[in-house]
Amino acid sequence: MNKDLSQLCDPFDCSHLIKDNDYCYSMSGIKYPVIKSIPRFVANENYADDFGKQWNIYKKTQLDSYTGTTATFDRLSRCMNGHLENIKDKLVLEAGSGAGRFTEVLLAHGAIVHSFDYSNAVEANADNNGNSENLTLVQADIRYIPFPKLAYDYVICLGVLQHTPNTEESINHLWEMVRPGGYLVIDHYRFTWKKMFPPPIGGAQELYRYLMLLLPKKYRLSLITKIVNFFFPIHWKYRDSLFARRVLSRLSPVCFHYGGSFGLKDKQMIYEWALLDTHDGTTDFYRHLRTVKQIRAHLTKLGAIGLNVTEGGNGVEAFCHKSL
Repeated sequence: MNKDLSQLCDPFDCSHLIKDNDYCYSMSGIKYPVIKSIPRFVANENYADDFGKQWNIYKKTQLDSYTGTTATFDRLSRCMNGHLENIKDKLVLEAGSGAGRFTEVLLAHGAIVHSFDYSNAVEANADNNGNSENLTLVQADIRYIPFPKLAYDYVICLGVLQHTPNTEESINHLWEMVRPGGYLVIDHYRFTWKKMFPPPIGGAQELYRYLMLLLPKKYRLSLITKIVNFFFPIHWKYRDSLFARRVLSRLSPVCFHYGGSFGLKDKQMIYEWALLDTHDGTTDFYRHLRTVKQIRAHLTKLGAIGLNVTEGGNGVEAFCHKSL
């Protein structure tokens, strides 16, 4: 990783930070710890702890280099609206890195990446991508980003906004980071009326999520693993039956990737993704839903131009440009 942290700034007053031993100091005297070579700007425990735990356990599960697929590349390339091939030597801010699946692709295409996550998933990202000097990695809050504003050619936030306290507030902070002439790339869970109803109209996962969040954090992963281990063989056995799939969606919380989704090559790989995505979908503290219209309206309000806001992938995908 890049050991020169001179580009960091205090997330509250934007003052310059000075690295000294195991801390970064602001001009006002506030100190932020550097743990495992990663500056930390948030509390040790926060609402994203479950995400941090899952990414440190399944740190390689979604990496293209591990799966041998192009699932992450394909998603990032689509969301970037054809700009992925143009990011060599460009300054990119990645908001919410997780274990670094998108970080890996960005670095492979020559980008200079400043990346952060609210959880300690940054440690998994460091393990996966820390050998690149083009990566600067911190643990930080999307509402208080410790990097300079109006500085980035591309600001990318995928799979994250719906899990922050307020979607629109988070988008505002991302927009502040985009330089004039730069681009914002985001996605978000999509609102549908079906998702507002319990089974048998809606799916079962939301009910499991409510129950899971009532449990202490230390029990959640173990219980979810048992639930996946119970339902996964049933999903697998009836994976070619459309009727069985519809019934299971009303009974099972398992995110089962049917029909070779993402190019997953074998049963074990599908199981790993099912376990990871089921944990992800039943332990998220915040889960917001937005329509294409709502996301487009907010970006328009911010002054974004060249908007491309569509249904797809994670729900709603948006690509836009900041005027010079």
